[in-house]
Amino acid sequence: MNKDLRFGNSEEERIHKDLEKVFGSLLCTKDKYGRYHEFDKYNDDIYIEIKSRRIKHDQYDSLFFGENKFKKGKKLLSENPELKIFYVWNCLDGLYGWEHDSTPYQVETRGRCDRGKNEFDRCIDINVENIKHISELIIP
Repeated sequence: MNKDLRFGNSEEERIHKDLEKVFGSLLCTKDKYGRYHEFDKYNDDIYIEIKSRRIKHDQYDSLFFGENKFKKGKKLLSENPELKIFYVWNCLDGLYGWEHDSTPYQVETRGRCDRGKNEFDRCIDINVENIKHISELIIP
């Protein structure tokens, strides 16, 4: 397992209780759906994708996540319009989030090639002014 994946997994565990303070009791999707599910945490009302970053949330003009996760969120909402879908960034200065399709976004090709291979995908790019501290998100 590479160091970025280890970092992400350990951070998910570390912030679990902080997420539960905001979102209520959460389960890990890998326990029910397997390790390749598009989202990381869920309960009856919410699905959450977590991206851990070694930056401050506003260090750049935008934060992003894979378009595949957005498409899965759209599918989940089509099956249950009462669900809430959140994308959460665990940054050096706290936990920040964006609710699915709640503000305009851009689709961009993003990626990296510093891990021995090209890793570029279509991503959903959210301007930082549309990303809120998780304490400011509206939770059912």
